Amino acid sequence: MTPQALVGQGSASGPARAAQRREMAGVLGPAALASLAILFTTSRSWLEVTVARRPPFGPLRVELTGRAEYPALTGLAVVALLGVVLVLVTGGVVRRLLGGLLVVAGGWSCGYAVSGLATPGAARLAELLGDRLAQSSGLTELQRHPVWAALTLSAAVLLVLCGLVVVARAGRWRVGMSARYAAPAAVAESGDPWRRLDRGEDPTVADR
Repeated sequence: MTPQALVGQGSASGPARAAQRREMAGVLGPAALASLAILFTTSRSWLEVTVARRPPFGPLRVELTGRAEYPALTGLAVVALLGVVLVLVTGGVVRRLLGGLLVVAGGWSCGYAVSGLATPGAARLAELLGDRLAQSSGLTELQRHPVWAALTLSAAVLLVLCGLVVVARAGRWRVGMSARYAAPAAVAESGDPWRRLDRGEDPTVADR
């Protein structure tokens, strides 16, 4: 292949690579933001419980965050965030598998968020409060803060959508940190003296 052909090939691939970078940023950026949003929203108060207790004890007021109700949400968000980073440094089939991981993490988070919109039953409440109900008189008031669960649900849905795009499109992405360090075949097989030295050849000996 002549130098002119190599130059032409590089100039043709430049716009395509730029488009791939924009597409990756448009998918992985929102996925990372969705993971961070889940970490934030689950740190807020999802449920406020007021338990009336027998005298001389006063009423007990407990605020439960999303991560207190559903501890797995934090782990799912962290896994999704790590998956986004790994998509950048891997390629091929691994990227598609990581896209599937984002779909699973987002879908699982959706389930918890939907549960967080509902009022917990007596068994679930006893599980959450534990020994703090020991002096209860049986009168319990619940106040949901559904906005945080709704925001978690929105972020989880976005995470699922981004994961599906990664599964569908990652096979066409030829950019990323892994591609940066991969030597093009045309350059590696060229007659450049330094390349020949890397291959263990003597550049002073003419090819026969």
